[in-house]
Amino acid sequence: MGKYLVTSAFIDRFTRVLYKKGQVYETNDTKRIEELRTGGFLGEEVAPQTKAKEKPAKKETTKDANQ
Repeated sequence: MGKYLVTSAFIDRFTRVLYKKGQVYETNDTKRIEELRTGGFLGEEVAPQTKAKEKPAKKETTKDANQ
């Protein structure tokens, strides 16, 4: 899904949701993105955030009964 920075406040005519400057607009509709960008409502695509890989939890070692 594409995420774009809102550069000018607008109400989406399809969803009736208000988007304020600085918010992120999400959609897969490339035609709608171009329409909003041409109108000056959307800026560049926001790069998807990459999650840092979590380190796997260390397994607890148990001592053998013979030790």
